[in-house]
Amino acid sequence: MIYFLFRHLLDWVILIALVFGPAMRFLVRHHISPLLGFGGIILLIIAIVFVRYLCFTFEIADDMLTINSGIFIKKHTHIPYGRIQTIQRSQWFFLKPFHLEKLQIETAGHDDHSPEAVLPIVPERVREAIEQRRVSHHANSDSDLESTIKSTQANSKPIPTYLINPHDLNVFALTSLGIFPLMGVLLAIYGKIQDVIPQRIINSITSEIVQQSILMIAIIALLIIIISIIGTFLTIVQRYYKFTLTNESGQLKTYQGLFQRNSVTIPVNRIQAIRIKQNIIRQWCKLSTIQALSASSAGDKEKSNDLMIIPVIKTAKAFSSLAPFISWAPADFSQLTTLPKRDFWYFIRNALLFGLVPVAICLYFFKAWGLLSLPIFIIAFFQGWYSASNTGWKISGDQLIMQNGHWFTRSQFVIPRKNVQSFGIHQSIWMTRTNLAHVRVNVRHGNSNEEVELRYLPLSAAQEIFNWLKIRK
Repeated sequence: MIYFLFRHLLDWVILIALVFGPAMRFLVRHHISPLLGFGGIILLIIAIVFVRYLCFTFEIADDMLTINSGIFIKKHTHIPYGRIQTIQRSQWFFLKPFHLEKLQIETAGHDDHSPEAVLPIVPERVREAIEQRRVSHHANSDSDLESTIKSTQANSKPIPTYLINPHDLNVFALTSLGIFPLMGVLLAIYGKIQDVIPQRIINSITSEIVQQSILMIAIIALLIIIISIIGTFLTIVQRYYKFTLTNESGQLKTYQGLFQRNSVTIPVNRIQAIRIKQNIIRQWCKLSTIQALSASSAGDKEKSNDLMIIPVIKTAKAFSSLAPFISWAPADFSQLTTLPKRDFWYFIRNALLFGLVPVAICLYFFKAWGLLSLPIFIIAFFQGWYSASNTGWKISGDQLIMQNGHWFTRSQFVIPRKNVQSFGIHQSIWMTRTNLAHVRVNVRHGNSNEEVELRYLPLSAAQEIFNWLKIRK
């Protein structure tokens, strides 16, 4: 109950901050002690949250989960176990000794932005009871007879388990490109601090920097880079600390986190495609990240609901390590068909045109200082070359493998034909004479769509992919 009160009281903090000024003026005008006034408001909020706690109940019946909530408007949510798609659990470190956790339950018909049901704080045995009834319901379903047989066979064998390698996790954290957004945040904070510091202090500091300009600027830049690297490193390590993946009875389960232990349970048959992802630094280190595009929003909210399967693994072992968990995954990497070098120009041209916008803005507003933005063209050139050189495709059995490169990050998608929602060939009037075309394939991702595009393919290759996708089995 204490955690429930604490968690919901935080929701009121922003509201109190917004009304603090007007409330103070109201209290002073009516000669009411601010301490007494805000004390009364806090007591009222605690009373409201306490009543909400008393009105929030749930029942685990044999055929469905029922959740009752609401003070003035009563809401009764009934969730049959057969409709449950994923179960997510979150457990802060201070709740672990008490065996308490937060549960989020998602069904096939849930809202786009929130799970069907949230149990803010419940004993661990509640999740175990729900999962047991959910598995039993599927086992008793006639339509899942084949799945039941496979699950029975799986139960007689050791449960496939993957545990992240600590050394690889450290390398993974050190090679993250997330330091650049963090550097931007630190620079923004520095700008805000300047607004608060008195001008005379800023002028004094500026005069000191002018006297030792090169050294001071170098030190400040180095400090920002070091803080960004350390911050990114610690964030990634604590997020994927002791990441564990298991496959039990056709259910993929992931466990991760240091301070907050998070877990996701999702049926294997909900996975629509696999994505092997590498930024340019991790390509040099021969490390890959394996993500799943699933027909649910049970993934990482910070990564567009991508479900993390294996955060980091040696690229050569990626598919062999994935095989015990997703049976239809390829056995190994395939040699892909790539673009001829004469077509690289189209990617380079587009990247240069994209880079022209910020350069033109800098030249217009900053005149001669805007010339410092010209290196953007160099970055754009190599970005275009990178995208073109990492574009590839292959039809392998009943799967389509598509690879592209964006922002110095390579993504390879393995898409079973049966999971393709829609597809098409797109060709502008200028591409007609060059016999080039774009291929776009759509698969379900969360509650929306993931479009995978290969650009400037030879028309014959695009037509081959299109004709293959038209064959529905």
